[in-house]
Amino acid sequence: MHAWSSHTRVGSTSVQAELISLGHNWLIHNPNYRSVRVRYEAIPPHHRGLTAAEVAVEKIVRVLVQANNVCAAIVPCLYRAQGESTDFLSVVLHVTTLNVEVMEMVHLMRSTIPVHLYIGEPLTASTPFEVYSPEKLVLPERIYPGDPIFCSGTERVTVFGAYLHSTGDDGALYGLTAGHAVVPHSGFIPHPRLLPHTEKKRRRMRSSQLALHQLGLPLSNPAVKVVERAIQVGEAERVMLCTEENLAAGARAVSPTTDQRNLTRLRQHDLEHAALLDSLTRPHEYDVAHACAAEAIIRPCNNCNRRSTGSNSLHHEKGKHKATGEDHTHLLSWTLVRIAPRTTHADNPVTLRAHPGTLEHGAAVAMHVRDPNLERPLGPFRDGVVNGAAASVVLGVHVAREWAVFPAPGRNGARFAVRGDAGALVTAVRESGRDEGGTEAPLAMLYAVPERGPYGLVTPLTTVMRRIRDVTGLQLRFQGNWWRDEYG
Repeated sequence: MHAWSSHTRVGSTSVQAELISLGHNWLIHNPNYRSVRVRYEAIPPHHRGLTAAEVAVEKIVRVLVQANNVCAAIVPCLYRAQGESTDFLSVVLHVTTLNVEVMEMVHLMRSTIPVHLYIGEPLTASTPFEVYSPEKLVLPERIYPGDPIFCSGTERVTVFGAYLHSTGDDGALYGLTAGHAVVPHSGFIPHPRLLPHTEKKRRRMRSSQLALHQLGLPLSNPAVKVVERAIQVGEAERVMLCTEENLAAGARAVSPTTDQRNLTRLRQHDLEHAALLDSLTRPHEYDVAHACAAEAIIRPCNNCNRRSTGSNSLHHEKGKHKATGEDHTHLLSWTLVRIAPRTTHADNPVTLRAHPGTLEHGAAVAMHVRDPNLERPLGPFRDGVVNGAAASVVLGVHVAREWAVFPAPGRNGARFAVRGDAGALVTAVRESGRDEGGTEAPLAMLYAVPERGPYGLVTPLTTVMRRIRDVTGLQLRFQGNWWRDEYG
């Protein structure tokens, strides 16, 4: 038995209950467990079991593509299980899909690497208004990177990633988030006009601006509908507070200190409630930007410096992996917004003061999400590691190779990101001793998260910025006017 396939030791009793064998080295997460306690970590880029894992991924992808109607995300990673005396790591394939018929196809996808199957949406991005939790809604004076950004046209919430400055003389201020902020559906669908008639030409197809959504939809922080829900929740909460206080007063004598504390809570609640009501008289002040351009598409890519799954598409030179230049596709999701003039400030203090860096496999990264939505149990600060292998996303007959970021080892949370985090900026880990006022180098933007997966899918900022330039013609940079050096 290979060292990377020691899957016979499934782990502790609780984990054994979570993973049910389907045979042929496939295991499915027990649907009776709403939360996932199984721990996964990024696989190092030079792990000795990675080659076998990539071969297994290629076999599974080939079968799923032939099915022609499957949407799934597959990524090699490490599975942390509990042994009798200590934890141990083994290589597994993490699969997320909503197509339950995959369970009937496992005999066609017998794997040398254990496959952990999760039933869920493989690509979630934005949070619909109806499930957004408004209990901690605040009315910010200015939108900061990591804040939620609301699109009333699609009734979806994503994360505002960063400010962008135009190099032109107009001094316009732009912003960056994920494409799903202004796209009503959550999936990636190739534009019909992008699909050639023949399979041979389809393999050579290029992207087109026909897939571009030129939209003028306003984006706000917050949205009117969410504020109205927050007011309703606040009114119900006040009734509950008054009821609890009356019951306590009737049951026993209340000390002056407790009584004062209850009065303070009610007074604070009433002030917040009044502020929300007053803001509804000026709903236009919620709008912080307008969408200029956005994409959420499957895009062919001929020049890719990432590792491509499958041993036949790789050359090994001096321990490094080099793509052969074969055509493949990847997912591209971004939204460029123009910040409203009233919120524009010269040399905005929340603008990044660092050039975009290069995303690398195995690199330690961080992400900051300021959204107080109660759906986010992970906290605002996230530590992660770029996976050493690409995630393979199957969308019908299309296969995309994507960057994946897993939670850092030893981190309390079992996930790096959750639904609604799309648009958040992924940065390098801050170096010790960096000058005060500096900023971690921005590396990528999160655009999707599997519903039951531990990782997030990201796109390098160099790719996003180059695509924005090609589509819009705008020369944008993260730095304000104080940066006089040329932006590369």
